[in-house]
Amino acid sequence: MGVVFKSSALFEVHVRRDDRWRIEASFTDEKTALSCARAQLAESGVQEVKVLKTRNIVGLGLETEVFHRKATENKERPLTISGSAEGAPYCMTLNDLYGFESRLIVGRLLRQFLDKFRITPTELLYNWTFARKLDEQGSLIGSAIHAVARHHADVHGIAAKERVNDLRRLVDQALIKARDFAAERKRLPAFDEKDLIGTSQRVEQAVGSTNHDGVFLGMLALHLGNTPSVGGKLELLADMMGREGDPQISHLLEGVIADGLGSAEVVKDLLGPQPNLAGGVMALADTVLGRPQGEKDTPVSPLLTRIGRFVAEGRAPCCRTVLVDRIRSAVNSDQPLDRRDAKSEALLVEAVATRLKDGNGTLLGGAETEKALARRLLRHRQAILRQQGMHDIADRLSG
Repeated sequence: MGVVFKSSALFEVHVRRDDRWRIEASFTDEKTALSCARAQLAESGVQEVKVLKTRNIVGLGLETEVFHRKATENKERPLTISGSAEGAPYCMTLNDLYGFESRLIVGRLLRQFLDKFRITPTELLYNWTFARKLDEQGSLIGSAIHAVARHHADVHGIAAKERVNDLRRLVDQALIKARDFAAERKRLPAFDEKDLIGTSQRVEQAVGSTNHDGVFLGMLALHLGNTPSVGGKLELLADMMGREGDPQISHLLEGVIADGLGSAEVVKDLLGPQPNLAGGVMALADTVLGRPQGEKDTPVSPLLTRIGRFVAEGRAPCCRTVLVDRIRSAVNSDQPLDRRDAKSEALLVEAVATRLKDGNGTLLGGAETEKALARRLLRHRQAILRQQGMHDIADRLSG
């Protein structure tokens, strides 16, 4: 008769965090240990998990690995530029780079970066924290520079390589400016959102009239950093602008509001749950033209209504430019005016065209919007013809 050896088993859950292994828990039941190990894989910061089974047989310890798995790496997709550099101004100085037209292009090309950190182009240019993060991206800022350089080369007939070098120098100067402002900030007066005129006067006394606007915007950018969402920042800016009567300060505030409106997601939130694309376009048109919405229209947010009043009063020309560009882009897209009712496209094109006209009959967005509406009608007619099997006629229409 053989000798029977009694054994006991212990199951240890080992977890690797920050490249260091540690024993997370011990169990006498294998099923419970495996359950714990799988749960650990879902924990933040866990790199790897294994379960070791240890048996003691007559004083001998035998160790066996019964489970071993690496956590799924949750890598973020690299940020890329979005949109095109079409219309990018030919910047020669830092003032050009910080100008409104330049910020429009920054907002378009670097939209993914701006949305990730929930900031406006103004904050990116003046806040060293975000300027440094962008510089650390390396390829992202390089891609944006090359996109603008190629556009300038096509439009102005210059060498793209030389333009890349010029733009790189400007960007480097902007980074140095943001870094220096961060270092000098403690020596500047405090930013008081309740007393913007007083803040402006103290800034001018500290840095002179020539540097006033840049320093004021830098202080404003840092102040906005305390608000976690772009929508919240626009609320804060609109409140400041509503209280402010000084034209210079109002102009600076309005430019930053326009920066925030460059985000499609922000505009979508301001529009609210519109029934379709046509409804959103018409609501934006009413906002730009200072018209009250109809009784059957889906109401927009109070903030968008306030911005519309600023536009109607002539106090928000930059916001008007951004919103008209948003209208033009929406009309020019391939998205149906109503996804749920494609047959209504022609009627909706007519309704949109009517709402896009001001009191003098001038169409918002001009000839480009007019052409975009015509293209929509053409696509609609071609779709109807193709549904009826008349593909040749549909193809000839495009000619």
